[in-house]
Amino acid sequence: MINKEILSDTDAIYNYMNGDTVLGYIEIRLVDGVLDIMNLYVNEEERRKGIASSLLNEVIEKEDYNRIMLEVNENNNEAIRLYTKFGFTEISLRERYYGEDTAIIMEKVK
Repeated sequence: MINKEILSDTDAIYNYMNGDTVLGYIEIRLVDGVLDIMNLYVNEEERRKGIASSLLNEVIEKEDYNRIMLEVNENNNEAIRLYTKFGFTEISLRERYYGEDTAIIMEKVK
């Protein structure tokens, strides 16, 4: 089950629950039609079970946005594949954003 928790006027978190246990979450910020994915996390033992896809799908279906933005480490191939599968495209890079690693800036336009 996925539930949404409102954190502020702009911030929310969607929790993927199994009973009282959070298996994963996606934290978002929505300002002026731009939805930023601040964090997407799934417990390590729960990965590759569709939880991240379910969370992304929930946000895409439920939120009112013009575009979604996110940053992902250039070496996080699984996340890049997931975002690409959902229609995100690379629009920019931030060198050494994650220490020595580059951040790939991706967006999805509605």
